[in-house]
Amino acid sequence: MSFSFLFPGQGSQYSGMFKEHFEEFPEFSEILGQGEEFYKEDLKDIIFKEDPRLSDTYYTQPILLLMSYALYKVWDKHGCPNPKVSAGHSLGEVSSLLCAGSFSLSDALKLIKYRASFMIESKGEMKTKMSAVLGLEGDKIVDILKNRRANFLEAVNLNAPQQTVIAGNADEVEAIKELFKTEGAKRIIDLAVSVPSHSSLMDIASSKLKLVLDDIKIDEQKFPTIQNYDSKVSISGTEVRHRLAEQISNPVQWVESMKKLKKYSLNEHLEMGPGKVLCSLAKHNRLSGSFSALDNIDTFKEKISEYGQK
Repeated sequence: MSFSFLFPGQGSQYSGMFKEHFEEFPEFSEILGQGEEFYKEDLKDIIFKEDPRLSDTYYTQPILLLMSYALYKVWDKHGCPNPKVSAGHSLGEVSSLLCAGSFSLSDALKLIKYRASFMIESKGEMKTKMSAVLGLEGDKIVDILKNRRANFLEAVNLNAPQQTVIAGNADEVEAIKELFKTEGAKRIIDLAVSVPSHSSLMDIASSKLKLVLDDIKIDEQKFPTIQNYDSKVSISGTEVRHRLAEQISNPVQWVESMKKLKKYSLNEHLEMGPGKVLCSLAKHNRLSGSFSALDNIDTFKEKISEYGQK
């Protein structure tokens, strides 16, 4: 059976995630321990003790990366095959490339530590917000924003035909919500993200990240990753670096990435991280096949049994 991996990004985290996985599979504690050693922080407490830092970009990014990597390591240990193709949303793109063998865990942690720090620095003291606009066509949202005289207000995640995430100055995001509703938006949901990712405010962060990426060795991928910047698969290390750097200051092209994924004619899509946001988005993008979120311990064990070596 042909399948894909889908790696979620910030906003998918929740307190207590993967509790049963930690109890069942030692790889989760082992891999989180490597992250704790690198960050010199008790990341497990952040996950399990209702800690507000779980929504702080500096901590969210490594925790999500480590949880996705732990899922993959258990999957691989049980002799399960690699996917035909993979896609990761925002930070999830780094998780996908890590699991595909593009770089080591230590280099991935180095990369996202700088990535998060540069993004926080680029935000500065501005009070910002990210919100998902549901039930309104993406093109319509982009047109509304173009006609709006705002200091900072942009469409940053083009997630589905009728789901677009906007980012901007917090007051301006609040002010435009009523207009979106008047134009037909069904819901507007504020996201648990502390920086305006994938916006022009991240231009400086992108430039700095390019220098970090130049010092990271990029190896051949075990499976291809559709990257957010332009929904293409990188062949060379140079291409991987370029798209990773550009990604944080440009919109996530998830609709186009899902169109690319459709061309692989897959039977199943497995979400390799907390929640089932990407499974839901895949359905909204009309992908065919079945969908499974592997943060559910029973689903994870079922899929390991189905795909693993007997």
